[in-house]
Amino acid sequence: MSCPLTASEISEVINKLKKLEVWKRQVEQEQASSSSGQGYKRGDPKARAAAISAPQVRTVFPALPVIAQTWNLVEEAGPEFIGKDFDGVESGPGTIPQLVLDQAGFVSWDQKDALQRIHLCYSAGFFARAALECFLAEPLCPRDISSPAEHFLVLRAVGLSGPVRFASAEHFQRFRDQSFEGGLIAHGFQTETELQVFCQGGRIQVPPLFEPCSKSTA
Repeated sequence: MSCPLTASEISEVINKLKKLEVWKRQVEQEQASSSSGQGYKRGDPKARAAAISAPQVRTVFPALPVIAQTWNLVEEAGPEFIGKDFDGVESGPGTIPQLVLDQAGFVSWDQKDALQRIHLCYSAGFFARAALECFLAEPLCPRDISSPAEHFLVLRAVGLSGPVRFASAEHFQRFRDQSFEGGLIAHGFQTETELQVFCQGGRIQVPPLFEPCSKSTA
């Protein structure tokens, strides 16, 4: 049975869900602050002022301090991955969910080419996760999944403690120049949609997006 929603309608639903997730987190944080005696309290001007002036916690670049201090957060990580957990190499990539296949329209106008790229990204995501879980020295798939690569995801690097992504080849190369040689698992994609499909295949959330600090781009 075909999906009752078009690709654009699905994209709109996803965007609304992301906004709902952000709102839900904010509500939970406010409730936690209230229960601990901190943050905003109705009718308490001092508490309101303290809550407004309290520093906001932002995601920092997950790397050694000498590297982390040169990067700024552009976009927080995507919602937590919802689906079947990664349960070993033996299971294989499995069947691609229809919701993922419906993203093909955002990859290429050529439907055949788009579907091939979706399948490739989904499988590459799975095998990148396998290389990570099995502590392989090298990735199992080519560095650039689609070309010209403009979106980059780094799963593992010496000095890095969590996955990150970049929105240009220049930023990715800047990070490579900062990190130590060996152990790198990173892939490049022509579109952000392909990067997102890759994360679906790897059963991970889309990592936060970073760019160099202004003082480091001079």
